[in-house]
Amino acid sequence: MSNRPMTADLQRVVVIGPGEVGRRLMRALATAGVQANPVTRDIGWEAIAGSGAAPILVCVREEALPAVFDRLGGVDPDRLVLVQNGWIRPLLGGWESASRALIWFTSKGEFFRELRPSLFGGTLAGPLVAALHRGGLDVAAVGDPEFRAAEAEKMGFNCVVGLPLAVHGVSLAEYLDQWTDEAHALFDESTTVCARALGVDPAPGWWHEFRRAVAPIGWVRAASAKALKFRNGAVLRLADDFGIGVPVTARLLAAAGYRPDEP
Repeated sequence: MSNRPMTADLQRVVVIGPGEVGRRLMRALATAGVQANPVTRDIGWEAIAGSGAAPILVCVREEALPAVFDRLGGVDPDRLVLVQNGWIRPLLGGWESASRALIWFTSKGEFFRELRPSLFGGTLAGPLVAALHRGGLDVAAVGDPEFRAAEAEKMGFNCVVGLPLAVHGVSLAEYLDQWTDEAHALFDESTTVCARALGVDPAPGWWHEFRRAVAPIGWVRAASAKALKFRNGAVLRLADDFGIGVPVTARLLAAAGYRPDEP
């Protein structure tokens, strides 16, 4: 029988990957009176076995997920909350029932800015959102259709705030000002393809909401294009599967030297 996690007020949470995102979530949980046990690559894993049915927030980068899944072994997937913004669905395997989170804040050192409410979906969304809200974060719980739409929309953010900044060597504000048409086309390609994969319809206001939300982080730059397999590269693969042309995505990936078959 599955050992289901609690759905009432949380008392304890395990956080795998206490980096920028994990640290902010832990701080909010602590403020709400929830004990948060950090787990890094090398330490803290005993907290998982000794934490009963406590939820496990997985806050690692997308490429680290398979190794985390391997280490979690027979842990009930319903204990997990996967906090990754990139296209991780091909990695889930037997972990599909895990809850998910899409983070809409920027945290770098002491800088912290919430751009929009961060969204949580799945069985653990309610209790986590309640605790994080008490801890001062702008968060919301949504149902599966809403989360799927938000996932497609967030892929537009992921694909614009990264690859083209590295290719052109500019800040986000400079890119949106000087390459407006390219940025809009890249955003539309990314959201259209991902929305189709998720069985949702793109909303006409997504681009304008993106422009509004990212205004406070126009200074962001990308020295190199990272996690392309789970962002622009994922869009390219999905587009190929659907027979959809994504010329801006393909051109920028080629400029960055990305190979679609790279591991």
